[in-house]
Amino acid sequence: MKTCFAVFFFIGILFSSFAQDKNDLLYDAIIKSDKSAVEFQIAAGASVNYVKELKPWLRVSMLIAAVDHNDLEIVKLLLAKKANVDYRDGFNTTAIIYAASNGELEMVKLLVEAGANVNDSDGKGNSVLSAAKESQEAELIAYLQSKGAK
Repeated sequence: MKTCFAVFFFIGILFSSFAQDKNDLLYDAIIKSDKSAVEFQIAAGASVNYVKELKPWLRVSMLIAAVDHNDLEIVKLLLAKKANVDYRDGFNTTAIIYAASNGELEMVKLLVEAGANVNDSDGKGNSVLSAAKESQEAELIAYLQSKGAK
């Protein structure tokens, strides 16, 4: 009986790992900062514009997840695969606002090059520039101002 239970348990684990959606596997790879797994899942057909629902009111794009985990290489990869830089999460916030809030100059530059708006706002008074100012990164603030951020 114990052997039978162990076999069914193993089969259940094996099935659930194969049954997991490739997009969810992409999200898992991003939050683990596993670039090779991210590349594998994209090659297997996962969408760089997949939106993971963490809670009914909290949805996160793959790009925002990578920005939030400060993974510049994965952000580059997602942008090269045409990730949507304009996606707004449940807080009406975009990837560039998160990057500025984290004080990530190189990430902000990548996002701007990919078409992100330096004057983006969440509609509640938080902008790319105000997020950068909160990070207190002078070089980032100067860069955004040089790009016309207000």
